[in-house]
Amino acid sequence: MERNKVFAVEKGKIMNAKQINQKYQIIDFLLLRGFKESYVKGGNYWYKSMIRTGESTPSFKVDTKLNLWYDHGIGIGGNLIDLACHLFKSDNMRQIIRELLETFSSFQPQNKIIIKTENAGIQLLDTEKLTDENLIHYLQNRGIKKEIGEKYCQQLGYVNAGKHYKSIGFRNTSGGYELRGEGFKSCIAPKDISFIDNGKSNLSVFEGFIDFLSYLMLPEFEIQDCNYLILNSLSFIGQIDNILNHHIRTYLFLDNDTAGLNAADKLKRKSPFIIDLAVFYPNNKDLNDYLSSKIKNNEI
Repeated sequence: MERNKVFAVEKGKIMNAKQINQKYQIIDFLLLRGFKESYVKGGNYWYKSMIRTGESTPSFKVDTKLNLWYDHGIGIGGNLIDLACHLFKSDNMRQIIRELLETFSSFQPQNKIIIKTENAGIQLLDTEKLTDENLIHYLQNRGIKKEIGEKYCQQLGYVNAGKHYKSIGFRNTSGGYELRGEGFKSCIAPKDISFIDNGKSNLSVFEGFIDFLSYLMLPEFEIQDCNYLILNSLSFIGQIDNILNHHIRTYLFLDNDTAGLNAADKLKRKSPFIIDLAVFYPNNKDLNDYLSSKIKNNEI
């Protein structure tokens, strides 16, 4: 069964590409997407390229004065919109603008973490069992039970710009963390997938860990004999073939938006044994939205 549900953009005024390039900084966008600069020299931020793989020496430069980027490894560059097209692997301008606005709006309540100094970055202090009542309450508001959060998440203490914070942390395979809290969404680099290997023959794939935790709250979706892959970013879709090839069947629980649809189509073209289960929540943005709707309707 093919997915054909496209999540509509909300009515109202939408910023155009020129306005986005003028309002938002490329280095802020990269930080919010989990990409940390390797070093800063003058007004230039240098990164290992995030639009191609395998780079060991930083050759991706962002000029903060002009708010432009240039990848010396492949000889191309541009503005924020151009970068988003490469990073999201799409030339659908409406979708690109939406993705950018969602990226920045998700972080508005704690935009003080967007630092532009040479020493910018999150310093992890400690990891411990999830006990903070505010963080537990955040998960419960998303429909996720305390014991599920305690089993798969940690409580992280960290410093950013001299201030101390606590957040829910979900570890990835490279030792980085996805961070969540009330009105807050970020990460501690390095950004990577999270793979929960139960030694099983099937695989379930999720965009983010909140969707994974939501899946555990929905017994109708339970798949026996299963490992779990949480992408943490759709940009990793092209890097998971080795994991996919080690499983008999793969079940997708991606979002019902254009990016999720495109990612699902790419994966399904790789193998006839990839099954898209998002068709069972076509009227919901994602799996957590589906869970929330069932709770609201007293169906769970």
